[in-house]
Amino acid sequence: MKPSITLKVLLGLLCAVTVTIPTVALAGIRQTGFDFESPRESWWFAGGAGLDYGKGLEHSGKGNGWVRNTSGWNAVNNCVNVEPNSECTVAAWLRKSNTLTDGYMSVRRLNRDGSVGTVINEVKLVGAGSPNPQNRGYNRYTFNFNSGSNSKVLFYVGLWGNGKDSWVQVDDVVVSCPTPF
Repeated sequence: MKPSITLKVLLGLLCAVTVTIPTVALAGIRQTGFDFESPRESWWFAGGAGLDYGKGLEHSGKGNGWVRNTSGWNAVNNCVNVEPNSECTVAAWLRKSNTLTDGYMSVRRLNRDGSVGTVINEVKLVGAGSPNPQNRGYNRYTFNFNSGSNSKVLFYVGLWGNGKDSWVQVDDVVVSCPTPF
């Protein structure tokens, strides 16, 4: 098996056993939030990535995720339960380095065999942008996606190393989808 196929299958298997924690939402909305405050949030990592707690690098609370490296693919990943055939929204607070040239906040399909499928939608992340001092240098990123026939999707924030020390910090992720009830 090619390394990229092996990684997709492994990520898909992790999604099959991942538990997400629903947050309080309005009636008719399934909402899952990740604030990096609890080890039960089931994040897993590729390359140079991990969690910080109590280091003062968060958007809110005491925890945040991070991705950092000079080469290869690096990401924080989590699987999210969604309502099939729904128009969903994902939002996250991100802080980025000036050297970032090839970063992504994405949602991917999960195939029936448990492997990771194609990108449903994403935001490309480049450079620091205009850090918001009122939010500890974090900016809110959001996009919509249609869940299609999926009841679970892969959410990740990642970057391809470019030979320079590049990083993204992530916090307060929320995925919201309408429900049929």
